[in-house]
Amino acid sequence: MRTWKRTWRWLRLGGVSAGALLASLGCATGPEEFGPQVKSNATTLGSNISIFRDVMAPHGEWLQLPEVGWVWRPDAKVVGLDFVPYATSGQWVFSDWGWTFQSDWDWGWAPFHFGRWFVAPSEGWVWWPDDEWAPSWVDWRWGEGLVGWQPMPLPGMNVRRPWTFVATSDLVQPDVSRYLVPPDQEAALVGKTQPVGERVTGRTGQWNVGPAPDEVASATGAPVPRTGPIAPPTGQPPIAGPHAAAR
Repeated sequence: MRTWKRTWRWLRLGGVSAGALLASLGCATGPEEFGPQVKSNATTLGSNISIFRDVMAPHGEWLQLPEVGWVWRPDAKVVGLDFVPYATSGQWVFSDWGWTFQSDWDWGWAPFHFGRWFVAPSEGWVWWPDDEWAPSWVDWRWGEGLVGWQPMPLPGMNVRRPWTFVATSDLVQPDVSRYLVPPDQEAALVGKTQPVGERVTGRTGQWNVGPAPDEVASATGAPVPRTGPIAPPTGQPPIAGPHAAAR
């Protein structure tokens, strides 16, 4: 099995496609040994679970949930008891494809750029794998000096996906989880904010590019942090060119 290093974080640097890199994980256990992935009215995902099984297993536990299929639950000893996806141990940075969650964990290339997160009633936050890359699979809200994000839904499934909010001025802070608004204010903040961001259509899904970087820069008083070049994930033109910071 390949040993994953921090240099694999983005899976798209230097023009290397995620599909090619994921294909190199052929040593992972096949679907016949691990069980089928979720089948719903909207989609059948086949063997996507086998792509990530061995990569993620050391950092959590694979569970099979009714109606959903195989999901991965992070180990609290690894991520902490107050773990929140797209917040804990990472930073929001802007890329040619929209806001991208840059994880501090060397395995973060998988659950924060592929698949979906949701809250299972008895398990807490869990990750449902898929093989399509995006800068982040979240929707965004904006207003009243606040910015929030919520994991996008599973295809054809109605599951709990809480909103996470911070002050706009704190969006690009390292380990943004240190600045989260208490979750008991979620409902009130949803009512005070509005949806923001354009949708980009991928191979089978859509992601949200999020708030304009110039508005975030205005709130923080500094240019937004940016990624290096990322090769096109879907063959579509990037949303931002050389002057993206001024967008």
